[in-house]
Amino acid sequence: MAVAPHAPSVRSFDVSAPQDTWLDAAGQALAADGAVLLTGTGLAGRAREVGERMLAEVPLLVAHHDALMAYDDGHMRHRPPGGGEGHVAAFLGHPAVLALCGGALPGPRVISYHGHTVLPGSSPQPVHADWEPLWPQGGHPPFMLAVNIALVDTGEHNGSIEVWPGTHQLASQDVYRPGSLCVREDLLEERRHSRPPERVAMRPGEVLVRDVRLWHRGTRNTSGTARPMLWLLLAAPWLRAEPSVLLEADVRDAVEELPVEVAAEYVGHPVGALSEGEAR
Repeated sequence: MAVAPHAPSVRSFDVSAPQDTWLDAAGQALAADGAVLLTGTGLAGRAREVGERMLAEVPLLVAHHDALMAYDDGHMRHRPPGGGEGHVAAFLGHPAVLALCGGALPGPRVISYHGHTVLPGSSPQPVHADWEPLWPQGGHPPFMLAVNIALVDTGEHNGSIEVWPGTHQLASQDVYRPGSLCVREDLLEERRHSRPPERVAMRPGEVLVRDVRLWHRGTRNTSGTARPMLWLLLAAPWLRAEPSVLLEADVRDAVEELPVEVAAEYVGHPVGALSEGEAR
């Protein structure tokens, strides 16, 4: 069966331009498609540095593969490094990201700050959502946004994110396989013919903002090098959700000065590689 024509790809916006030239259009695209790509963020240098640090920790991830696996082989939870070099506040409080997310979720707070590293030879994840609907039949406005920050050049060769545009509008409990947030296979096939999924290519420092209800997955890494990426969650202030932001104490002042609430726990020891309480 031939695939029907579909809407344009996930839209990208150069946020180095004045905010009034892109913000409204980006907000409309996020509402319609469930995802937008932000370029020109100025984060490339910091992103590459953090990416190098996370790549150096890959042997530690491999040693704890089963404990840190996210959905399928080679997809690893990977807590990003802390430290007082300024990257933490830059990633958590980027003005363009906050402006876009604040338009969809007035007064959002950061409730999660993690990493996701895809190892060479990984299997593709099942198509899934990051959060369940707030009530069974869905139909509600956005309540949480995921923010992915590329740390290395990311494309089809090394496990780019595959998104299914517009599927955040289909969210309901009937969409998922029993007991999970993985999308039913029959619905995937049906959707593929009306609006196929797209893999999002990203350069270091570029940011993908997406509705947590959007269908997506991490894909296969066929390169010989691991692919790290950062992953944040910004939630509506009224949403009851367990926060998961572990930061080193020396970044506290910079983070608390940001124009966004960060639900963080501050610790006196170095943060990196493994998630708190896992594989220790």
